[in-house]
Amino acid sequence: MAKFEVEGLFDFNDLINAEGIPNNVMNKMLHASADVAVEAQKRTAGSMLNKGYSTGELARSIGKGRIKRTRDGKSISIIFKGSRTRGKRKIHTTSNAEIAFLNEFGKRGQPGRPFIQTANEQCADAAVEAAAKIYDKWLDSMGF
Repeated sequence: MAKFEVEGLFDFNDLINAEGIPNNVMNKMLHASADVAVEAQKRTAGSMLNKGYSTGELARSIGKGRIKRTRDGKSISIIFKGSRTRGKRKIHTTSNAEIAFLNEFGKRGQPGRPFIQTANEQCADAAVEAAAKIYDKWLDSMGF
C-alpha cells in the first residue's frame, strides 16, 4: 500500500502559542483547516485530472484522517480512501493513494500533474484563516 505525506503545510506555531489552548479547540482548528484543504484538493483533482478518461473517483476519495498526536503536538492527514480495479481484465486492485501519487509525481513517460501541491498552495491562507476564526471565537468566549 502506498503512503503519501505532506509535512509543514500549515504551521500553527506561527499563528498561536499552543500551550494554553484546550484540546477541543485545537481539534476544531485542525478540522477546520483540513476541511478547507480537502475541498481545494477535490476541486483541483476534478479540474487537473479530468482529461477525458477520468471518472472523478480519485476526487471523491479525498477525505480527512483522524487527529494524531505527534512529537510536535497534533496533526491531521488528508487521505485517499479506498481502492479500485484497473486494467482490461480488472483483476488488479490499486489504492487511490497510489493513483494520486502517480498523478502527482508522474512516472517514466508520464509527467506529473501536481494537483495536491497546487491545491495546498491555493488554500494555505484560507486554511489558516479558518483555524484563526476558531481561535478568535475561543478567545472571545474567554473574555479576551
